[in-house]
Amino acid sequence: MMAKNPVILAVAALCAVALVLAWRRGAADSSGQGGTYEQADYPEIYDPGAASFIDRMTDYTEQLYYEVQNQLTDMPQLPQASSNIAAMLETIAQAEGTAGRGDPYRVCYAYAHTIASFADHPAITGEWRGERLSDSMCAGAGLGPGCVSTAAGKYQIIKPTWLSLKKKLGLPDFSPASQDAAAIELLRQRGALGPLERGDFVGAVKAARKEWASLPGAGYRQGERSLAWLETRFTNAGGIVA
Repeated sequence: MMAKNPVILAVAALCAVALVLAWRRGAADSSGQGGTYEQADYPEIYDPGAASFIDRMTDYTEQLYYEVQNQLTDMPQLPQASSNIAAMLETIAQAEGTAGRGDPYRVCYAYAHTIASFADHPAITGEWRGERLSDSMCAGAGLGPGCVSTAAGKYQIIKPTWLSLKKKLGLPDFSPASQDAAAIELLRQRGALGPLERGDFVGAVKAARKEWASLPGAGYRQGERSLAWLETRFTNAGGIVA
C-alpha cells in the first residue's frame, strides 16, 4: 500500500473543512439570523441525511487532522525559526555590548546612562539626551560633525527608528517585550527572518548588517565583530546553522 503523503493529507483535510464551513456559512448567510433557521424555509437543514453527512465529514476531517499530525511528528524537522530568532537577538546583544551588563534592556550607548523608566525610549522621556559621537563616526553614519547617538536598550535602537516602530507595531512602552518585538521587526524589515528560518546565519547577518553597526560589513566605523565571533555566539545561544 502506498504511503500517505502528509502534504496531500493536509490539503484533503483543509478541503473537507472548507466544504463543511462553506455549507454552514451559506446556510447561515441565507437565514440572516445568525445561524437560526425556520424548518419551512430550509427543509434541507432538517433532513436527517444532510445532518448525517455533516457529521461524517466532521469526523473524517478530525481523523485526517490527527493522521497528519502523527506523520509530521515523524518527519525530519527544519531548524525552528523561533529558536534561531531568539539566538539572533542574543547575538545582536552580544555584538552591541549590552548582553554583559546587569540589565541589557536598560543600557544606553557607551554605557553613559542606565534607563530608569521603561515608559518610553529614554530620549523621549527626557531622562537621557544621547551621547555625542566622534566626527569620524558621524561621517560613517552619513551625518555632520557633532552628531549624537540615542541608541538605547538591549538592541541599541535609536530614537527615530523607535518612533517608527512604536507607531507601526503599536508598542505601549520601552519594556523588554516591546524592545524584543521592535528588534524582530527590524530583522523582518531587513529581510533577515527568511535566512534565519533556513539556518542561513551568514545570509541573516548580511541582510541585517546595515541595522546594527557592530555587524561585519555595516560600514559605520564603530567597531565590527567578525563573522566567526558572531556565529559562535549564535550557536551558543541555541541557534542552528544549516
